[in-house]
Amino acid sequence: MRLDHARTLLEATDLPIDRIAERCGLGSSANLRRHFATHVGVSPTAYRSTFTPQV
Repeated sequence: MRLDHARTLLEATDLPIDRIAERCGLGSSANLRRHFATHVGVSPTAYRSTFTPQV
């Protein structure tokens, strides 16, 4: 559930990674990055870039 919430925030906001980690209950950006890479297969930044409109 925490990673699902992180995905939503990465897709819909421009919050910094550390703020997203705090809001999802993962504590730190390092913790978010570790869990995200393990379960999703990419970094939070790479995931976010997938959903950022290209200009």
